[in-house]
Amino acid sequence: MINEQNEIGKVIKFYRELKHLSQAKLATEIGVSQRNVSYYESGDHVPPADVLKKLATIFGITVDELVGTKKMNSNSTCKDYFYEDGTVNWNIKQKAKELNLSYEEVLSRTCIPTDRFDLLWYGNVQPIAEELVRFSEVLDVSIDYLLNNSLRERITAEEEIILLYYQKYPEDIMNLLNSFCYLSKKDRIIILGKCFELEQNNSSVAADETLKKTGTENMGK
Repeated sequence: MINEQNEIGKVIKFYRELKHLSQAKLATEIGVSQRNVSYYESGDHVPPADVLKKLATIFGITVDELVGTKKMNSNSTCKDYFYEDGTVNWNIKQKAKELNLSYEEVLSRTCIPTDRFDLLWYGNVQPIAEELVRFSEVLDVSIDYLLNNSLRERITAEEEIILLYYQKYPEDIMNLLNSFCYLSKKDRIIILGKCFELEQNNSSVAADETLKKTGTENMGK
């Protein structure tokens, strides 16, 4: 199950606090009650598509980043778009058509109950985060692409590497990026130079350790 460890709620809380927003303030901005925000952060409720888009806009991230999928990041921002009922439903069907996937195949692969799937496929019911993730995986596109947040279907190999680092050290990466972006160009160059220096030093230490280990093994023969 998607979000069984409340990853979406953790991300919402992280960015809310990063933006210095109270639950009440965030609730006002996205048009829900404070109780709903509390439910989102605790994992009791999963935000629907329109709320996910509002949250992404406020936090300055993509919906894919918000829900934690691998296909993320786009050149455009959520501020350039608005959620229109039926848009995501139409995009899902269009992408399935491009891939020559039938209704039955998408239904089977997403594992969404038939009654619920019919509302998403034939109607204008908004998918929740878990359903968006499932459609994203089956159709091999980003959630932001399905929501019209980006014309890009997937991220590059370089962006995938960045994402892997983010998934491993999310808080450290975000703090690093926020601090780095506030620096002047001169200071950013200095920081990058220091990083290269540390990387080089670590590589030299690792090489020395390897040589020592090899030498010790040779002496034992």
